[in-house]
Amino acid sequence: MKSPACLVARRMLLNAHMKRAALAVTLLAMSSGVASAGGYVGLGIGTAPAISTGTDADESPDGRSARLLLGSRFGQFSVEGALGGFDTVMLDSRGAIAYDVYQASIAAKLSLPLGNNFEAFGRVGLHQSWWTAERPEHEVGGSGLLFGAGFEYRIKAVLGQGSLFVDYQYSSADLTGERSTLGDTSVRMWTLGLTVGI
Repeated sequence: MKSPACLVARRMLLNAHMKRAALAVTLLAMSSGVASAGGYVGLGIGTAPAISTGTDADESPDGRSARLLLGSRFGQFSVEGALGGFDTVMLDSRGAIAYDVYQASIAAKLSLPLGNNFEAFGRVGLHQSWWTAERPEHEVGGSGLLFGAGFEYRIKAVLGQGSLFVDYQYSSADLTGERSTLGDTSVRMWTLGLTVGI
């Protein structure tokens, strides 16, 4: 029969082994999650945006929109930053005002596999918009929410993972300036793009 001291020492040794095993399993799980994560960059070319304002201004889009993406993917979840822009002309009682519009955003993206490398995704986030004009008194800016949804085809490129995507994005903000306002303004556009893993 073993002494109580021997039994206590044995239990302590067993507990130490179990703690080490639990730590090893945790580290392995964490490392496999990191291994499946990946960064990516992307570029999208979009339609001229459809714009609605809180004033009587009418918009006349000028050219196409563009968006540069930088993201990190963890399984089906991604965090995505973007910088985009477009040109537009707003027509109101002051006449025609040409704007260069820039938008920076941060968003969470959730992808749903559909099979055969296709995925559907949804995106929600925050953005900041700057509407610059030739005359500073016409410049406006503001922040708000953005929502997007689309489809993506995952490809294995020469340099790693990538995708082709098409999405529809809606963003809204209360745009105000020093001496000008467009009020509650929404911007809607389609974008076709490509991402490459980094």
